[in-house]
Amino acid sequence: MQNNKYSFPINQCPHCGGGTIKIRQHIHGYGEYLVDLENGEIESSSLHDYLYYKNTGKYALCADCGKRLFKVDDELNVIQ
Repeated sequence: MQNNKYSFPINQCPHCGGGTIKIRQHIHGYGEYLVDLENGEIESSSLHDYLYYKNTGKYALCADCGKRLFKVDDELNVIQ
């Protein structure tokens, strides 16, 4: 059985049957990556280290059709 960190009131979109939601975020900060001078290889594992994320969407939207499904807070808890 799959462990789900979140508990949502539905498991698929009632409009189109999609099984994925999207939440709008505001992202700010900067990213850094390293480039090897000898071979040009790019190392970007720390690219997101200085980025800050905040959920700004108040609704979970269907990723397929874009319809509003339910309200959420910043931690993805469902708001009744």
